Amino acid sequence: MPRRTTQSPGESVPVGAAEIASRLGVRPQTVHTWRHRKLMPEPRWTVSGQPAWDWPEIEAWARRTGRLREGDVHVALLELEGVGWEGNLDELRSHRASRR
Repeated sequence: MPRRTTQSPGESVPVGAAEIASRLGVRPQTVHTWRHRKLMPEPRWTVSGQPAWDWPEIEAWARRTGRLREGDVHVALLELEGVGWEGNLDELRSHRASRR
């Protein structure tokens, strides 16, 4: 069966604390602190005993609370990598750096 390279609208994207931390530019412990202080949405699933969230829900929460800015290019690139985008991110990054 061919690998799907795009995500359907409304499709769940499970992420753990480490991936949330990476996408938001914080340490995984920060994500756990937010969770224990009930500052972020409740996890949707438990995977191998660990909490997992739906990325679109976390992304919306992070934008609402100022933890993710609209212009965060690195988060957008990580999101492209996560959905199987086949472009060359290193090439895009080098073009962006050379324009400065």
